[in-house]
Amino acid sequence: MFVFGTANDVVTMAVRIEENGKAFYEGAAAKTGEPLVKKLFEELAVMEDGHIQQFKQLRASLEKSFTAERVWDPEGLAESLLQASADTHIFTAKAATESLKAVNTAAEALDMALRFEKDSVVFFLGMKDVLPDESSKGEIDKLIDAERDHVRMLSEKVRELAETGSTTIE
Repeated sequence: MFVFGTANDVVTMAVRIEENGKAFYEGAAAKTGEPLVKKLFEELAVMEDGHIQQFKQLRASLEKSFTAERVWDPEGLAESLLQASADTHIFTAKAATESLKAVNTAAEALDMALRFEKDSVVFFLGMKDVLPDESSKGEIDKLIDAERDHVRMLSEKVRELAETGSTTIE
C-alpha cells in the first residue's frame, strides 16, 4: 500500500515542471535564429509563467487539505504513473537548458519541446488522480488543455518548418 505524501507535494512538482518548461523555452528562444520558432518559444515561455501562477494559486486555495490529508493509493496506480512521468521528465531548470546544448536545428528544439509538453500532459493527468479536492481537478483540466494546446502549436510549427525546409537553429 502506498501513501503519497500530500497533494502539496504533487502541486510543488507541477510548479517545478512549469518552471523548467519556462527555462527551456527561454533558452531555446535565445538559441534559435529562426524568427517564427523564436517567437513561438518566447510565447510558450510566457504561457508557462502563467501556468506557474495558476498552480501557485491552486496550492494557496487548497492549503487546508494539503496539510491534513495524505493521498491514499492502495494499488499504487497513481504512484506508478507519477513515477514513470517523473523518470522521463526534465526536472531541473539546469537539465532543461543543458539539454539545449545538444540541439543543432530548430526541428530538434521543437521535437524536444513536444516531448516535454507530452510528458507534462501525462504528469498532470496522473496528478488529477492524487488530488483530494474535486474542485482542484477542474483547474488541472484547464492546465491539461493548455498543455495540449502547446502540443498543437508546436506540431503546427514542425509541419511549417518541414514545408519550408528551414532547419538551422543559429
